[in-house]
This record gives sequence, C-alpha cells and structure tokens, in this order.
Amino acid sequence: MQLIDPDLAQPLRASTEGRGTAMLLARAGDRRFPPSKLSVLLGVMTELGADPHEVLAGTGLLPESVSNPFTMTSCAQFLRASRNAVRLLPMPDLGLRVGERLGVTHYGMYGYALLCSESLRQVWERAIRYHPLSGGMLPLRWEVAGDEAVWTFPERAAFPWPDVDEALYRFMIDLQLAAHVRIGQDVMGESFCPKQAGYMGPAPTDTGAWSRMLHAPVLFEQSANTLRFDATLLTRAPQLANPITASHLSVQCARLLEEASWGAGMTRRVYEELTRHGGQFPSIEEVASRLCMTSRTLRRRLEAEGAGFSELLAAVRKRLAIDYLVGTRLSTEDIAEALGFSDVVSFRHAFKRWTGLTPREYRMAQDGARLHLQ
Repeated sequence: MQLIDPDLAQPLRASTEGRGTAMLLARAGDRRFPPSKLSVLLGVMTELGADPHEVLAGTGLLPESVSNPFTMTSCAQFLRASRNAVRLLPMPDLGLRVGERLGVTHYGMYGYALLCSESLRQVWERAIRYHPLSGGMLPLRWEVAGDEAVWTFPERAAFPWPDVDEALYRFMIDLQLAAHVRIGQDVMGESFCPKQAGYMGPAPTDTGAWSRMLHAPVLFEQSANTLRFDATLLTRAPQLANPITASHLSVQCARLLEEASWGAGMTRRVYEELTRHGGQFPSIEEVASRLCMTSRTLRRRLEAEGAGFSELLAAVRKRLAIDYLVGTRLSTEDIAEALGFSDVVSFRHAFKRWTGLTPREYRMAQDGARLHLQ
C-alpha cells in the first residue's frame, strides 16, 4: 500500500504513532476550539429529550456557554459530554445522528481550506496535515490500495483516552465516519459517496441507519474500520475549488497549527509532569507543588478543562504500556512493575479495561500486523 505523498509521510505518521497520540492527549484540555461540535451534540441530545445540563455535566460548561460563539472549548470537554450522552441515551445510532450534522463549515478555517482545495487528493492531504485544528478525537490515515482510496479509523485499543468502553468507542467511530461522509459531500457534491464502509464490531439489530447515513453498503466484523472510495476520484476538483484562496487558507492553517503547538493548558502541563520520570509517577500533591498551586486548585483547573488527574495518570500508564508492549520484549510482569502496579494481575485488568484486550492479546495482534506488512 502507498502512503499519500512522500512530503506528507511524516505528518501522517505523527498522527498515527505513539508520539502523535501522546501529543493529542496532552493537548486535549486546551480550550482552543469554538463550541460548534458541542453545539451539534447538544442539539441532537435535546431533540431526543435529554437534559442539556446532564449532557454537559463535568465539562464546566453551561448550555448558554455552548451557544456563545466566543466560548472556547477543548477535546476533553467534548469527550466528557459524549460519555454523558452515551450513558443518558444508549441508542445504537446516536454517533451517526451527531456525525451526519457535522458539516465542513463547523470546522472554521480548517473546513474552508478543504472547500477551496484544487483536488480531492489535496483535500485529504490537508485534512491529515491540519487535523489538529479540527478538534478531532481520533488519529486518522488514508492510503491508495490498488484501485481504491481507503480511510482507516483506529481500533478501540488505539483510542488515546483510557477507560473508553465499547459503547463510547462505537459512538466515536460512528460519529467520525458519518462526519467524514458529510464533509466529503459538502466539499465534492451530494453524489460523492463511499464504495463501502467497514466496521470491526458486530452488526446492530437494524443496519438500515448505517447504510442510509453513510450512503454506502456497510460490512461488519471486518479487520478494520474503513471507508473505501474509487481512487479515480482523487483527481476530481471540489465544487468551490480556488487555487489562490486555497493557498492563502493553507498558509493561515499552518500558522494556526504552529500557534497551537505553543499552547499550555493545564491538562498538558500535568501530562508532561506525569511523563517526566517514566514509571515513577508523582502524586497530585507533588504535581501541584511543582506547578506552584494547591492540589485543590489543580483539581479545579483540570475540571474546568474537562479532565481529571486520575484520568490523566491512567492515560499516561496506558500510553507507556503500549510503547513497552510494541517497542520492547519486556515481560508483562516487568511492564507491570515499571508502571507502578502492585502486581501483574492488576496491570492485566487495567489494560483490558483501557483497550478491550489483554497485554498478551495486544502484543500478538501487533506482531501479526507487522508480519502482514513484511
């Protein structure tokens, strides 16, 4: 399989490998996104009868804040609201309902840069290059495989945050695929549809909503979550293609991306403190002291960004555990000790909760994937 383009190979890898995932998590608490996505989620939930205050519980936001275009929100707040939504209304197609309403104009400068691109290939290249500007929660990649252009979306074990159960994971995957199709049609026209959608999980009782909202045949119990397109579409021009405007917007996106890299939300600062000394994790009191505040103030600051200390500690442990399992041949016992677990059983239980797999199953799956690529 062929990567998008040689000069974009590094951005693609950064969005899918461990370092990029860690950066995504570290920045998850930064409030730098307009409330567009949260507004869509809240709108869908309200229409279905949910209390908007319950949807936003734990985010530090009120419904009126979400309707204010000058409110800045974080990825962590969107994830917290999504977790609440799945708990309040456990509808199998809830993610699809939210995703199909997330059009290209919900993504600000990022969305307009896609609209004006010169070809579908350039749309997708920019989608990867500037993905951090979208407030996206999942690492993404696409590649050309024979006569198809294939987007691949991560398995549950690769989701950056820990303790994402199967229901929330399916919600996020459904949302991403539906939004992907909606954005594609906004940019390319209503006739732009995937050839096929594939899901790793089992089929729901009624699959009609999936084929209807994704505008394609849908297969379940596949080896990966995918959207497949005819590769000949890559040369097609978007409806509003404009090379001059596209170049200007691309420059603006590059500047925004550079500025974002210097952000310093409390979530990121705590994440950096937790990763500073490997498996010797400091307590919240120690981290608070290093940041010149009380632990109570630190908890309050994290809660305001939709995050929590125990959540971040679990995320760091998960990331390091995956790095050890994939990048070393350390035994499960040694990894458990390196991550500060009292025993290997506790580590196995925690890892299964984080990823849906045991450490042994995860390592075997990664080894199998490497052999397949050789």
